[in-house]
Amino acid sequence: MATLKDIAERVGVSITTVSRVLNGKGSISQETKDRVFQVMKELDYHPNEMARSLVSKNSHLIGLIVPYIDHAFFSTLTAAVEAACYKAGYKLFLCTSGGHRDREREQFAALRSNNVAGVLVCSRDLGAVSNLADIPQVSIERTVDGMPSVACDNYQGGVLAAQELLANGCKAPLLFGNRIVSMYLPAYLRYQGFFETCRKAGVACGEYYIDAEDLFAKDLGNDLRRAKERFPETDGVFATSDVLAARIQSASRNMSLGWGDDLPMVGFDGVDISEYCRISTVAQPIREMGELAVKILIDWLNGEEVPQSSILPVSFIRRDSSDPKRRG
Repeated sequence: MATLKDIAERVGVSITTVSRVLNGKGSISQETKDRVFQVMKELDYHPNEMARSLVSKNSHLIGLIVPYIDHAFFSTLTAAVEAACYKAGYKLFLCTSGGHRDREREQFAALRSNNVAGVLVCSRDLGAVSNLADIPQVSIERTVDGMPSVACDNYQGGVLAAQELLANGCKAPLLFGNRIVSMYLPAYLRYQGFFETCRKAGVACGEYYIDAEDLFAKDLGNDLRRAKERFPETDGVFATSDVLAARIQSASRNMSLGWGDDLPMVGFDGVDISEYCRISTVAQPIREMGELAVKILIDWLNGEEVPQSSILPVSFIRRDSSDPKRRG
């Protein structure tokens, strides 16, 4: 196994110089840096990250906790975070909680024991978050008092969804979404923007909720039947995620609900499935949110002042599901 001494001898410099190159310290010429990294590659040398972290007080390891990775929003977010971490010289420690609080608490403990420099979190449990109060954290699409956060303009997103359905002439729109378990979750503002816009227009809208774990259930048929029974006059749907919109679209086509392709529908997130299924959507800047969260966390680790709240704008993408021209 190669050592720092082996690298130093091959390059023709001191061990101290090699160490400075690895830790990014000191004034070292680019030529020497390039030569050190080239020899490291030739000798298949891999620095001991834990040992380096004890010296530098920074493990260059960032934790990320998301509820799911098989949801398009979180998979896109995770990819953006990993790429941003890599670009900044950090590695990513990924945890998925499934939305379970006990599992999330265990993952926070694992992140601490692995000496992470900081954590990016999409948490459903404020208690678990507080257990890592001594470690820098940035919340993504969640609002936690005293913690820097990055989110999209969820309220405006709800407004845009309502405006699109109202422009389609809807008089009895239905919000179909995940059950809200806390006001600090982004869906709260999303729903609020939708309801208030409808109310200002003098339109009464229905609301139907499913539990988060039901989002990936094989069949939404029973829920769609119940929603239709409770709100028989429904003439437009705001599905609060694109995945949910696509599942509603697919299930309704296979059922006798009277909710055909002519029923205006709007999703939320702007992930690929909305394009594949031609669903109009309120698009979040997901990649930009992930990149910004990484930047804020690293700035914090470097002792810089960081904003407590960063709200990125959303945009509306009109496709077949709500295009008045398509329906004549």
